Amino acid sequence: MKIILLVVFGSLGTLARYIMEGAIQYLVGPGFPLGTLTVNWIGCLLLGVVGQYTLQHLWVPADWRVGLTVGFFGAFTTFSTFSWESVHLLDDGDWIRATLYIGASLLGGLILLRTGMVLADRL
Repeated sequence: MKIILLVVFGSLGTLARYIMEGAIQYLVGPGFPLGTLTVNWIGCLLLGVVGQYTLQHLWVPADWRVGLTVGFFGAFTTFSTFSWESVHLLDDGDWIRATLYIGASLLGGLILLRTGMVLADRL
């Protein structure tokens, strides 16, 4: 059952990332990887909520917790794309945007993950 849930939620996470990231990037243009940043921020926030909530409410079956956290959010967020875009900004000599993107991704992700956990504690 766990493998089936990983496949289903992983597929949904991949499709959600593809659609959301693409739509955001289309709207803002190619200058800054805002699509990836936004998807990763949303993923951190929601992983904090879902992960914390399901750990505190063990009536959610373990297979479903894995499907949601590892499957969906593992496919929805993307460290490899973040790394790829960071390296390309650096290769292009765009140090300011690269620094902004790397800093916003790391600090924003940590802050949003913690925020999600705090929100889940209040549910």
